[in-house]
Amino acid sequence: MRFRTGVLLMFLVVFSIRSNAQAISFSPTRLFFKGNPGETLTETITISNSGKDPYEFITSIQDWKRDSLGNKVYFPMGTLVNSNGRNISLSSTNLKLNPGEKKSFTVSMLIPKTQKENPISSNSMLFFTQTNARFPQTQEKTGFGIRISLELGIQLFYIPNEGKSGVMNFLAFDAGVITVKGRNLQRLAVKFENTGEISKDGYVRFELTNKQTGEELKIKPIPIAIMPKDSQWVYYTMDNELPAGEYLGVAILDAGENYNLKVAERDIHVKK
Repeated sequence: MRFRTGVLLMFLVVFSIRSNAQAISFSPTRLFFKGNPGETLTETITISNSGKDPYEFITSIQDWKRDSLGNKVYFPMGTLVNSNGRNISLSSTNLKLNPGEKKSFTVSMLIPKTQKENPISSNSMLFFTQTNARFPQTQEKTGFGIRISLELGIQLFYIPNEGKSGVMNFLAFDAGVITVKGRNLQRLAVKFENTGEISKDGYVRFELTNKQTGEELKIKPIPIAIMPKDSQWVYYTMDNELPAGEYLGVAILDAGENYNLKVAERDIHVKK
């Protein structure tokens, strides 16, 4: 088990994307395969190079899941129970794009016949890793010796036709205070679950109402993504200290138009 993106890699990728003005684009970044056991399904990724330099990539596939906070954690292909990595075939294991070139990359998935007895969503991650990394012009002169390299992951999901959607439920709603740079900031936290056999996306929204004044504070929705039959925590820390008083905290779980909104409430006391 490992977190694939370390601090250095994050720096290199972010710096590279900025310095090359997003010369490379991949679309879409998530593929959904939906079919019956025994079928072979095919999806296509469009990759474009709008820059002035050629790019060369090699491909690899890894398993992944989300931890209790929703962060991705990676494993060798075939490690996890709900992995579909060994059922994936690619049009090529390497890719080269010249300046101004656009290519289609084909990803196919064979749905195992065993999925009929266990109709649950499966997933893997297809990585494109740059192999012709180069020094940025500004650093060639300074001699820092840092090469710029790109790596991008495409999420691969199998959605079984017979998979049960299930529901999203709140399991807990907590509130507390943490100290940040000498300020006492309110932190809200909810735990929720996905009882279904397919992955889900959605949002968690928090609202606070001062019971004395009626003033409402609405917080920007927090995007979530959760695996089948899994649970997660979402945390939100207020930007500023709240005035002392009694508040009603509301959490709303929105998984899209096909699911009912779930609402959780709790009283929150903010001390002077």
